[in-house]
Amino acid sequence: MLPIPAPATDHSRHRSEISRTLLTLSSAFSDFYAGNAEHLSYYTLYSCAYNVVAADHGEVLYTQVATNIATEVEKLAASLYSAASASDAEFLRELLGSWKKHCNAISMINDVVMYMDRTFIQKRGKARVPELGLRAWREGMLDGLDGEVPLRLQAALLGVAGRERAGEAVDVALYDLTASATKMLLELGDSVYQEFFETPFLDETRWFYARESARLLALPCTCGEYLRTVESMIDAEMARVSRCFDARMEEKVVAVVLTEMVEKNVARLVGMEGSGLASMLVDGSYSAAFRTACRR
Repeated sequence: MLPIPAPATDHSRHRSEISRTLLTLSSAFSDFYAGNAEHLSYYTLYSCAYNVVAADHGEVLYTQVATNIATEVEKLAASLYSAASASDAEFLRELLGSWKKHCNAISMINDVVMYMDRTFIQKRGKARVPELGLRAWREGMLDGLDGEVPLRLQAALLGVAGRERAGEAVDVALYDLTASATKMLLELGDSVYQEFFETPFLDETRWFYARESARLLALPCTCGEYLRTVESMIDAEMARVSRCFDARMEEKVVAVVLTEMVEKNVARLVGMEGSGLASMLVDGSYSAAFRTACRR
């Protein structure tokens, strides 16, 4: 005689119902990332999340939300791998498109789990959903795929200044993409912005103007001509910052130009016979670049 299965207990039925609810939410979160949210009911999803938390399973839902977000970011990062060989503009366009998908999905997920945020996350002192989204992007996009995406991003951002300094024309669209990408890095945190852009950008700027100072000083020119060239370089850097980068970069990049072009060459500039800084100070013809360097 076959054994008669034991009737399901209230506990097992409850656990099964919670599992189905979590699967429903997980599927919805994937749809958010895929841009397929039109067929979903916000009220139904909110109720699902509410019921899970009300049943004292806030930790389970929180863990699943974090896991779902991390998984979706990994998928986006993998899709960007093939775009790494594209042009700077195309790569940045793909990256920023993925970033927009991520931000939109995080906003929708945050709305769905609003009850969990009020009654579980804040009381437990856990990272809220927007922070989970930033963390997942930092770890999955900037630390994953053996560094392919962050290295490509860095190369694209540095490439704008490199091409302009070399006298090449840069498409206006690339300025906008670069500005949006640097804004993304800032949203991910100052340390991320500094690591992936600001520090390498200032290092390349320092290297470039150290070479430029040596090249220009090897040419036959007066001190006034040299300083006027420095002024035009500063103007170009300030214009680039206003088009592409965070405004706080202006002071830093100007400081680098002045250090490499003027401060490190003061003795040489002062000693230029008949046209050095000493002569310019006597007749009052010293330039704005020199006045700025003196104020530093």
